[in-house]
Amino acid sequence: MKLNQLIAQYVGFRRGLGAKFEANEAVLHTFSRVVGEGRNIRNVKPHEVAAFLDGRGVVTRYWQRKYIVLRGFFRYAMSRGYLSASPLPATVPKLPERFKPYIYSRGELRRLLDSTASAQTRRFQMEAHTFRTLLLLLYGAGLRVSEALSLNLEDVDLQEAVIIIRDTKSTRPDWCR
Repeated sequence: MKLNQLIAQYVGFRRGLGAKFEANEAVLHTFSRVVGEGRNIRNVKPHEVAAFLDGRGVVTRYWQRKYIVLRGFFRYAMSRGYLSASPLPATVPKLPERFKPYIYSRGELRRLLDSTASAQTRRFQMEAHTFRTLLLLLYGAGLRVSEALSLNLEDVDLQEAVIIIRDTKSTRPDWCR
């Protein structure tokens, strides 16, 4: 069976079980494009699977996510008789430690904010008060950089002390006080 056909069958199977499968489906379609959509599932080689998992850099948590998605897919393929063995690597690399956030002390935060006046260079042309406001917004509201940089004047209500955050990645409310 062709890889893209088996992926479609597997996605339908998982959705039929009630799974929200959009992110995993995207991983499978990317895998299919990388190794060849029209290839027979039996012709997918372990070194190709390993190359897809490894990507272009160091091992990240995304490696593990891709591995888990492919493990489910290959188990499905084996249970249906399309494969006799999984082409996944037998050994799983050790993943990096989880990111530990750094909490600035009041003194460090004060020095950081005070340094905005001297941060302007030829390559960095943001005015000091704009840079300071951006840092305070990022730190105080916990915004992502993309969320803060996409703010417009109509998103800010100074009278009500409300900022409307649009296109957030998380499930928090779209407003912060």
